[in-house]
Amino acid sequence: MVNPPRRSVHCLATFVLAVSLTPEASLALQPLEVFAAAGRERNPAALEASANLRESGAAADAALGSVLPGISWNGRYARNQYGAGINLGALGGPDRTIVLLPENQWTGVAIATVPLLDLPNFQRIAAARTATEGTAQKLDATRLDVESAVAQSYYQVVASAALVGASNEALRVSREALRLAQEHYRAGNAAVLEVDRARAEVEQRLQQVASAELQVAVSSRALGSASGVTPDVSTSAELDPALDPEAPLSEFEKDLPAVPVVAAAARARLTADQLAAAQRLTLLPSIAGYFAESGSNAPGFAGHDWSYQGGVTLTWSVDLTTFANIRRQEARADAERAREMHTWLVAGDAIHQQWNTVVAGIARSIAARAGRQAAFEAAAQAQTRYEVGNVTQLDLLQAQRDAFIADVNRIQADADLANARAQLRLASGRSLVASTKERNSLP
Repeated sequence: MVNPPRRSVHCLATFVLAVSLTPEASLALQPLEVFAAAGRERNPAALEASANLRESGAAADAALGSVLPGISWNGRYARNQYGAGINLGALGGPDRTIVLLPENQWTGVAIATVPLLDLPNFQRIAAARTATEGTAQKLDATRLDVESAVAQSYYQVVASAALVGASNEALRVSREALRLAQEHYRAGNAAVLEVDRARAEVEQRLQQVASAELQVAVSSRALGSASGVTPDVSTSAELDPALDPEAPLSEFEKDLPAVPVVAAAARARLTADQLAAAQRLTLLPSIAGYFAESGSNAPGFAGHDWSYQGGVTLTWSVDLTTFANIRRQEARADAERAREMHTWLVAGDAIHQQWNTVVAGIARSIAARAGRQAAFEAAAQAQTRYEVGNVTQLDLLQAQRDAFIADVNRIQADADLANARAQLRLASGRSLVASTKERNSLP
């Protein structure tokens, strides 16, 4: 084979070498913390969980209000067609008329009630407060779930953008190879088959660029929907996660009791236990005091427009439904205890899985980077050997394809590693927001 023009070969070899030594580009989006913080506030799931917390706080206040003193007032006015009264003088008594039914009658009653002994409702107050604490933990858990989805979408955008950069670089190399093949053909040193192969390679790279751009569009839209922030895809930055090993698994597992989803399950179990205790306390009577002030312009024989009444009431009721409700609530408590155990196991498994995913991801990234470097060096050597006629065009194209595949593998491995590190922290209950001030105060 006659050597092609050295200027074209040197240009292509220099370009391939430059691509192999240049860091792959990915989108320099806003920092992940920006999307995570916005998602915690704007994501619909987080907004719903926040509303549930306010509702639970109001329910706890309502439970407290049921055992606090209460005042009620009732007023009534009536127009009677005929009035009625009795003159005591006609009956041998003092000259005094007692109005039994006035033509214009008004009556007012104000009653104040004070629960004195209501053990079931006292216990329900404690259960309501515990339920509110659990709802606050559910809000934290929901926000961590939102951050998890945001991180997944974020690194998908980064990986897709890096793939766009790699595909564009591969496209440029393929176009240069096509130009070189055309020069060979015009010089009579290659058949038209080599030109067709090079043109097919260019078209394949165009398809890869289009697919990568589609992934960027789809993943960036998903990221914006999850976080409420529009990703800035106008500039690029390097995708280069650290390869340092994580802290020991035990360091993450020790935080398991404080993981919001686990803490919420514990509060739910405690709430069920308190409600079961409240249901058992319905076997005891409840005692309340009351004071009523009444006013009327028809006092009758009392002779006073205003009068009061005070007393104590005792309420006690037991039937078959009482015992059935006790058994039902105790069964609910047992179910919540089982759910708590399940949540504990699932959360622990998630930490274990993500920690080992990071370990495997580090190994994958190291191997992928080494493989990429070797593949690009092989592509450069294939170009040099193609220059002197020691390899065929098929060997060159295969080397370039291997280099592109190795580049894609490196991008995916690094993106997976970065995402696994984020998911590990979220699984152990640690927010991605650097300085979160969103710890919920209970209503």
